[in-house]
Order: sequence, then C-alpha cells, then structure tokens
Amino acid sequence: MGRRNIMAIYNSLKLSLNQHPPLLLLRGVNFVIVFAIMVVASSALAQKPDAQPTLVPGSEVNLSAVAEADWVQGEGPTAFEPGKVYVFECWATWCGPCVALIPHVNELHKKYYDKGLRVHGMNSWEEGRKITVDYVKAKGEGMSYPVAYTHGSAFETEWLTAAGVESIPHAFVVRNGKLLLGTEAVRLTDSLVELMLSGDEGAEKAAAIIKAAYDASDETRKLGSVIYQAKRSKDAKMMAAKIKEVVTLDPGHPDLAKWNLELLMVQEDWPAAVAALDAMPASNSKNTYLAETSRLICGKNADDYPMSFAKSFITPYADYISAGGDGIGPSHFAKLAMLQWRIGDKQAAIVNTDKALEAAIHHKTGSSEHRTTAYKRFVKSVKEGTMPTYPELIAWQAEAKKEAAAAR
Repeated sequence: MGRRNIMAIYNSLKLSLNQHPPLLLLRGVNFVIVFAIMVVASSALAQKPDAQPTLVPGSEVNLSAVAEADWVQGEGPTAFEPGKVYVFECWATWCGPCVALIPHVNELHKKYYDKGLRVHGMNSWEEGRKITVDYVKAKGEGMSYPVAYTHGSAFETEWLTAAGVESIPHAFVVRNGKLLLGTEAVRLTDSLVELMLSGDEGAEKAAAIIKAAYDASDETRKLGSVIYQAKRSKDAKMMAAKIKEVVTLDPGHPDLAKWNLELLMVQEDWPAAVAALDAMPASNSKNTYLAETSRLICGKNADDYPMSFAKSFITPYADYISAGGDGIGPSHFAKLAMLQWRIGDKQAAIVNTDKALEAAIHHKTGSSEHRTTAYKRFVKSVKEGTMPTYPELIAWQAEAKKEAAAAR
C-alpha cells in the first residue's frame, strides 16, 4: 500500500470520525482493523527512511513544473512577479478537508487578487482528469481561481515529493521565486495574508507566526481534548480558560471559531450563538461542528435548542450536505428533514425525507437491509403526518438489524 493511499484512507477516516465521534465506540472493531492496516503499512514504509526534503523554506522553486501542468481552468504563472505572493493549494476531490477549504481559498483569491495574491489550485494524487474537470466546472464561481490537474506530472515529484509532503490539503506559499512556507490554507487568515503582502519583513514575520503555531501543536492538541471534555460536562469556565490558552499559543488555530461558538451554546447565550454561527467561515472545523451539533439538536434533548438557533442552523447544515456529495449518508438528510419539520417547512422536510431513503439505498458503502427498512418506515411515518425523532430512527435501524439477523 503506497503512502498516498494510506493518507487517502487516513484523511477520509479522520473526517468521518471528526463528523461522527461515536463511531469510535459503535464501530470500534472496524476502526481497529483499518487502523492496524495503516500502522502495518506505515511501519513497512518506515523501514526505508525517506530522503530529507530538498524543497524547504528559502529554496528556489521550479516554476516550469507549474507551467507545464495541465491547466483545466485558467492559466498558471509563467514568471514570478516581485513582491506578489503565490499560493499553490494542493487538493483532491476525494479529500474531505480539501473540499471543505475551497470556499476559504476562493475567498482569498477574490479578496486579495488586486492586492497581489495569486491563488492556484493544484489537483494532486487524483486518478482521473475528468473527475477534476467535472468537479471544477460544477463549482463555478465557487472555485474561480486557476486550477491544474497534476497527477503523474513533474509538479508532484518536484514540489510535493521534494518537500516531503505526505498528505493534503497542503499549500505552498511562494514569494520572489522562493518557498516562503508550506502550510494548510486554513492558516492563511486575512491578517497573515496582508502581512505577507506588506513586504519582506512582513512576509518573514507571517511565516514565523505560522511556524510557531505548528511548533505548539502538541500542546494545543492536548488543550483541545480538555475543551471537548469541558463542553460535554457543560463546564463553561473550564472551556473559556482553555480556549484562552490556545489563543495565547496559536491565535490562528482553525478550531477557535468552533470552540467559541460551542462555548456560547454551553452558556446558553443563544443570540450570540446565532450570530457566531452566521459569521463562521467555511472550513473543515465548521463541517465537524455541523455534523456533531446536528445529532444534538435532533436528539432527545432537542428542546434545549431554541427555535431561533434551529432556524439559523438549517442553512449552513443544508449547504454542508449539498457540498458533501456521495459522502453524505442518509442520517444527514433525515436530520435536516427533522429540523425543517420543526420550523414548519414541511414541504422541504418531505423532500429531504425522500432523499434520506435514496441515500440509504444508494450510499457508497452499499445498501443494507436493516438501514433501508428503517428509512422506508421513516418515509411512511412522515408522509402520514408524524415526524419521528432521531433516537426513534436509530432504534428502528437497530430493530430491523436484529430482525434481519434472526431471519438468517
């Protein structure tokens, strides 16, 4: 198993577990099997140490590998203009975190192009040019920057391999023909981009800030675990204290917006929570929040979430589902239908109820008898005028699974 395949499995598994933390308990055996495969494969790779990266901050970059890439939208640079900052965002359609970052990358392109930022999407490790072309075309203005297909090209070897990159998303930031840094585009905030565009001193300062954030990642990861536990126990004081510590270590941490929103929810400051949700930028962190919160807001304690928050939650949640493609399972359509029913939009709820059954039948993991049976029952109940609760739907699946096992 190659490193790219391992990282593809890892990225997909990480996204799934971020969106569905209970899978660690409910599907523990499957997780252990997949994880064991990854560990064994990774160990085999580790027996043959990789060469040290040759493309590091300060290195001259090979622009010909960019120019010779297959540009499926727009064009690549033929020369680096002095003072301008170039971002080469490496992504793939199979990479959930990459897809989640596209709105942010697109916003950077639109907001800072006239100020000297040049954004380019470099589709990497994607077997299938047509997949890339169709995806970019479907995104339209949502992906308005130039995009290249680089699978098997010099870009993959002379940039990704040379830099020791083993997973995506990954952004190469270039200034004056030299690599300024490699990072994740989520780290490229407005303030840091403006600093990079301000001149040599500002660019070096921005790179140092991002490096310091990565250096502090072990500590911020530990703080994130404490924040999660404090959220579960509704300890607002502990959450606030640990969030403050993260800000000190890494003021641009990608999960800060999510944690601050969750803190407002724990504090039951719903007007502020609605405002924070509306202002939350598109990101993988936001997707994780939407997936986690959808279970809570449709669960047994649904009444803990006021109507104003439910209404505000529906639009970003629907956008998340729409952008997820085949990776979105039937439960998301069902929960969206429950929310729409709750606010009185029964017509939209019925539409998504049907989509839930369709997703149950045609989901990429394959159809299962118990799941399909439960969603048929779900559709029947809704069309008869009763919207089941999410716990009821889960119970129906368990019941159908038990009956199917007994019939074998």
